[in-house]
Amino acid sequence: MINIRDISIKCGHCGGYQTLCAYEPRGEWNVYTYECENDRCDPAVTRTLVEVPRELDEFARRDPNWRGGGRHGAEGGPEAGNEGN
Repeated sequence: MINIRDISIKCGHCGGYQTLCAYEPRGEWNVYTYECENDRCDPAVTRTLVEVPRELDEFARRDPNWRGGGRHGAEGGPEAGNEGN
């Protein structure tokens, strides 16, 4: 299993850590978007996308407050009827 909260993403431009700011299910993958929270980096240039295979994504399965998260280990995503939980 992969838990996206256990991963740190550093910016190659400023060297600071990026913050998780978006989630989007894309077929068999969950895509997480990270961006810098400073005035030096342009998000369009330094944005980082992390793709996690859906069946290995512990975070999307366990965190019901994150868009796409399922309850009690259920697989998340709009097609599962868990949006907004």
